[in-house]
Amino acid sequence: MPNAFVLGALAVAIPLTASHVDLSAVPGGLSAAAQVLLGTSLAARFAPDFLRGAHRFVGAVVTTIVAAIVASAAFGIGLAMLAGQSPPTLVLGTAPGGIAEMCLTAKALSLGVPLVTACHVTRVVALLLLTAPLFERVRAYRRNAR
Repeated sequence: MPNAFVLGALAVAIPLTASHVDLSAVPGGLSAAAQVLLGTSLAARFAPDFLRGAHRFVGAVVTTIVAAIVASAAFGIGLAMLAGQSPPTLVLGTAPGGIAEMCLTAKALSLGVPLVTACHVTRVVALLLLTAPLFERVRAYRRNAR
């Protein structure tokens, strides 16, 4: 099972939440401090020399990120129009990023936190369950095409 720790935690948390079993929440200050520490930890992995010498890499990353944001925003707006939901909520629900970060952003912007959470959990579950089989099919197709 790919990433059983994530899927297992979701398999327990989703039914509990749907049954209105509210476990204690993390205090806001602690959550903010954890976000700062996570960002610092990620940033510390990049040495200044790497970034100075990787102009093409950084350019490609920035281009990919901007393209992902534009594509997800367009998808979110289209989905909102079809579903009759709030466009800002669904743009955030389709935005590239982690579940925690997007949910904290939704809370800070007074958007639909449950809908944003549902969108991101669906994305994570789909990626975890579908990536390996899709990869194997593409690999088999490419082998047979030769």
